Amino acid sequence: MKDINKYRGIIPAFYACYAPDGSISTEGVKALTRHLIAKGVKGVYVGGSSGECIYQHPDERKAVLEAVMSEAKGKITVIAHVACNNTADSVELAAHAEKCGVDAIASRRSTSTCPTTPSRTIGTP
Repeated sequence: MKDINKYRGIIPAFYACYAPDGSISTEGVKALTRHLIAKGVKGVYVGGSSGECIYQHPDERKAVLEAVMSEAKGKITVIAHVACNNTADSVELAAHAEKCGVDAIASRRSTSTCPTTPSRTIGTP
């Protein structure tokens, strides 16, 4: 993190854009990216839960990030959220994000992780 200033300012969560048939609209993603750049945001947080990421296939998440990056072109900071409900997909998305040239990669553990014993579920010893 050489330039911490790139992470200061307004960096909204990026919402996924869909075509009428329910598929990802890369043109919509590009238009929204251009709109946010024109409005002066410092960056975007792509693939977080506001963007319906947990409902998207990794290929859809990749398409959204690629469309954002095609418009961002160094004009804004791009943070790619890569968490999934399984490690393999998260690793795949992180490698893709790095290849795309994002400024940062964010992740978290799965929120659907189940406790391993009933006592952990109900809080008894």
